[in-house]
Formats: sequence, structure tokens, C-alpha cells
Amino acid sequence: ERYRLPKGMTVEQAMKILAQNPDVEVVEPDWVVKALASSNDTLFLNGALWGMYGDASTPANQFGSGAAEAWAAGATGSSQVLVGVIDEGIDVRHPDLAANIWVNPFDPADGIDNDGNGYIDDVNGWDFANNDASVFDGGTGDVHGTHVAGTIGAQGGNGAGVAGVNWSVKMISAKF
Repeated sequence: ERYRLPKGMTVEQAMKILAQNPDVEVVEPDWVVKALASSNDTLFLNGALWGMYGDASTPANQFGSGAAEAWAAGATGSSQVLVGVIDEGIDVRHPDLAANIWVNPFDPADGIDNDGNGYIDDVNGWDFANNDASVFDGGTGDVHGTHVAGTIGAQGGNGAGVAGVNWSVKMISAKF
């Protein structure tokens, strides 16, 4: 059976009382179980993402970010967190990034500034270098911004590519 404890009674106190009852064979608390995370992403597993390790991870890296230790503690990010990436553009279609790219709910791509912020169709952010809505122009001009976005928020635990510090986050591109 499952019992709820009276206000002020500890789990240990209740277990002692129940254990004295001859009709009770075993007394255990209802443990809270939390899933812990470990990256299975190929470039993390082969050591290429050495900056994600920490002094208590395997392999250990005293100069790393400690992200692997945070993941092991169950901290993998939140889609409620918005991060502005001020850099070159971001490849919003990249398989490790697409799920974590912010989409403006108030300004669909229709040629109109629906949200009234002065930027027409700023669906994923804005390209301040070219003053347009294209936050990714391809080629070598947007490689660094895509890399930085991957470090911040590449989807982790999906068995492919890289893992960002935050596996779940929303990133807004501010291309300069």
C-alpha cells in the first residue's frame, strides 16, 4: 500500500512505525527517479568535443566547460530559454540546430512586418550586415556563426554529429 505522511512526520519516522507492525513485511520510501543524460553524439564520443568534458567526466578535462557533468546531473537545457547569437549567420536548417532555432510567432514570411518591429519577415532573427531577413547566406561567410550556435545549442543525445552545452534551447540569429 502507499501512504501519505501526516504533516510534520518524516519518511524515517513513518518507516520506523510501519516496520514495528507484524503485518508489514517490507517498508520502503517512494523514491523519486530522475533520468540522467549522457551524450551519444558521435563527435562527443570520439573526443572531438573535448571542451564539453570537465574535471569529473570521462575522459577528464580540467580546462573543459563541465557540460558533460551538467548533462549527467540531468541539466540539458530548456526550450523556454532564448539565446541571441550575435555573430555571422546560422544555418537554421542544420540537422543538429534546426529543432533549437527560434521561430518568430508574430511575423510569418509574407512580405509584411506583422509584429511591427521594423523588420519584415524576421522569422529566425535578422541579418544586420545586409539588412534583410536571411540569417544564413551559405558559403564561408556563415561558418563561424553556425559553429558558435552548435556550441551553444546543438541538439544532443541524438546519436549524430555534435552536442551543444544546451540540448534544448531557442536561438535567435543576430547576424553582423
